Amino acid sequence: MGASPTPEVAPRSDTQAVEAPAACPNPYFPLEEGLTLTYRAGTSSTFVMSTHGVTPTPEGLRGKLLVKLKDRQGETEATCSAEGMSLGLGGLEGALLSASGMEVQVVSSEGVAVPAPASLVPGGTWKNSLSVKLRPPASKTGGLRPTISTTFDKAATVEGEEDVTVAAGTFKALKVRNVVTARATRPGAEGRSMETTVWLAPGVGIVKLTTADGTGLELLQVERPRPAQAKASTKAKRPLKKAAAADKKPPAEP
Repeated sequence: MGASPTPEVAPRSDTQAVEAPAACPNPYFPLEEGLTLTYRAGTSSTFVMSTHGVTPTPEGLRGKLLVKLKDRQGETEATCSAEGMSLGLGGLEGALLSASGMEVQVVSSEGVAVPAPASLVPGGTWKNSLSVKLRPPASKTGGLRPTISTTFDKAATVEGEEDVTVAAGTFKALKVRNVVTARATRPGAEGRSMETTVWLAPGVGIVKLTTADGTGLELLQVERPRPAQAKASTKAKRPLKKAAAADKKPPAEP
């Protein structure tokens, strides 16, 4: 009796592999049209961050990030790609400087503000760097506006995931420790470091930020635009469908 034929093994299909999470929109810094996040800054100030003008690009998404602090505001371009979220002002720190009334000129920016979601796991790390020229508002310096050249280097580490409760509710968030070193951009200048902890929740982004001296941000409210236009459009189409059906009635017999 001859040997039995060897059964053929079906080739493995790529569709059977587990798909990686989508890079855009980044769940931990969502670039979502009309998303508005309101925070308590420090003990009494209000800080508002919103996104608008979001459009698709070959790399992912592009939009504008608007930040308001007290009676001042700043704006920067935000982009989402496979590498992560990048901001024209280098990160949230640059946007806050702009909203503080400082005139901010970006000299160079390296790295992403928030990496792709695949990198946001316990133990994950990333770095970014921002070199700027700052000029204080004339009202604060008696008319003199010296230019201050500064570089901010940030090293971030994901410490884990935990529930965090703020005024806006309870969120399951990533806990990230940041070490930001600010130094004058001149040879031999010594840096000054500050440590912050930030909690990032999927679909929202920053829900809380604390510093060593106790100041920081706490999320008060999340606002998303209602799809009113879509509902109105749907209602407007319904009578048209009924009219079309009426037009299909068989003609009366002579």
